[in-house]
Amino acid sequence: MGTAPWLRNLLLLLALLPAAAPSFASLLDTPPAPPQKAAQFDAIFQNVVGPSSMDAPYETYNTWLEQLRTLLPPGDAAREVQFRSVYCGSPRWKDAQQGLAYTDDALRRAQAARDIASQGRAQFCRVGFVQLLHGTRQAISEADKLVALLQDSGERQLYGEALMLRGGLLSDIGEEAKALIDFQRARAAFRDAGIDHEIDYLQMKIAVAYRRIGDFGQAERYFTGSVARQQDLGDWERQVSDLIQLGYLYEESGELPKARASFERALAVALKHESGLNIASARLGLASAQIAQGEFDSALTTLAQARAGYAAEQVTANEGMLQLMEGEAVAGKGQHLQALAHFRQALPLIEKDGNQRYLAMLYQAQSASEEALGRIGEALADYKRYASLQASLQAKMRLEQSHLLEYEYEIRRRDFENQRLRTEALARRQQLAALEREQRWQWLALTLGVLLLGLLATLAWRQQRRARRLRTLAMTDPLTGAASRRAIEKTAASALEVAQRQGKPLSLLLLDLDHFKNVNDRHGHAAGDAVLRDTVQAWQAQLRDRDVLGRIGGEEFAVVCAGADLAQARMIAQRLLDATRAIRLPDIDPALRMATSIGIAEARADDTYESLFARADAALYRAKQQGRDRVAD
Repeated sequence: MGTAPWLRNLLLLLALLPAAAPSFASLLDTPPAPPQKAAQFDAIFQNVVGPSSMDAPYETYNTWLEQLRTLLPPGDAAREVQFRSVYCGSPRWKDAQQGLAYTDDALRRAQAARDIASQGRAQFCRVGFVQLLHGTRQAISEADKLVALLQDSGERQLYGEALMLRGGLLSDIGEEAKALIDFQRARAAFRDAGIDHEIDYLQMKIAVAYRRIGDFGQAERYFTGSVARQQDLGDWERQVSDLIQLGYLYEESGELPKARASFERALAVALKHESGLNIASARLGLASAQIAQGEFDSALTTLAQARAGYAAEQVTANEGMLQLMEGEAVAGKGQHLQALAHFRQALPLIEKDGNQRYLAMLYQAQSASEEALGRIGEALADYKRYASLQASLQAKMRLEQSHLLEYEYEIRRRDFENQRLRTEALARRQQLAALEREQRWQWLALTLGVLLLGLLATLAWRQQRRARRLRTLAMTDPLTGAASRRAIEKTAASALEVAQRQGKPLSLLLLDLDHFKNVNDRHGHAAGDAVLRDTVQAWQAQLRDRDVLGRIGGEEFAVVCAGADLAQARMIAQRLLDATRAIRLPDIDPALRMATSIGIAEARADDTYESLFARADAALYRAKQQGRDRVAD
């Protein structure tokens, strides 16, 4: 289970709730600020909306908002529009309906002033209040409007924040692939805005996405590092948030003692700083760990404390999870009628929020209680709902893992390109500085030298390109673009040597297109060549960037998977199997369907390339003997 969705999504961007909620008029009920304070207002406003706001602790950010309120020059309509567009995110709003009304007023003022940036900031607040009042899916619709508003504007930082916000909401409902695309685009937008460092909150949301698709190791490395970093920075609220996320990570990966310790540590930090919402969220996580460990009475006590904490802050967004967990706890004590009452109250709230993972948990728990009460028909119906949701979630997780590979490749490619561009820009600046220091009489010599260097560089480049082309021809299969047999054998032997020396896993996949001869016989060799090219293209899209695909003859191929053990190799092979089945060839025969048999062998400490190849070939033979269109190892 996760923390309250609004808290997870808006902790950094919109500090929406603690403190008190006065009327609109009272918010500005301060003595008029003298006109000379306009410059001070502008300086503080730049802190609130500029790059420094991205990493500012919550307390600092909220202090800036209050400073703006006291510095706002009276009668200054333009600055009042700016002020209202950010003050809707003040922690003074406890009543969500009142906060939404203030936000809509701020949005109308910004629209009347044609201030795109202020419209965007007010829409940020609207997303948060709509999520509190109407659930995550409706909030995503509001976030779509925000992204569309800013997409073609010059507000690159604000556009990045909008993408980051929408990505967090998408992640909450299980759309991790879409979320990761938004996070990637946000990262690029921040770079465009001149922010040259990684945004910690964005990195946290990416780590949450890793957790939700099952890459616990990647997520744990981020969260443990971030907890230490936030402790050093003194940002205790982000430290609490990271500890809570770490607790859910350990719980989902089955490390219950670690999960409980993480939640208890988060609770201790929140209690030290007397933060009601953080205390309640940490207790919600702790109760989840207590239920998983069978401590049902302790869990009910912790849940009651969490409920009281949320009630004191007038937060109702977690009511569905509270009811679900209370139902699980009383069911654990054998009180199944009482558990069903809790589940019935939780169902519409979880359905409204749209979280399919929590809905599956509810149906599973409800089915178990109905079975315990002898309500076999109801139990079977709920279990079928659970099984259907679980199958859908697992299919989605496999898809998300595939998209994650593409995402990681795109991130690395962009990093490499950005580094290359920065290096080239630095080199150009250094060259210009050197040229400017030279005397006028040296220009002719420099020009001649540059021309000579350019000529030599051109000749060298042409020679290098020719040599590279020759190497490529020798190492690449000319029909499919995959590695040639010579290249794949050399790659496999080298990768095997490295894997054995470093003690890392390596797997070899051998693939053979089933009944490929029939394609050549029925449609001709040109059609067969087209099938081979399309198949290789489909396979390349499913491989990791370090996997190497090569053609070893006819319709036979090999894939060298460095760093992949047998389980990971099976996942890669399954993706290749599915990609082959999905190939459509309307220009050849609309009814033509392709399949492949795959053999897998994981390298052993005493393997040679020949012995590894022989075991993979034997596995391929078994796959064909067992009926083709399958994987064997």
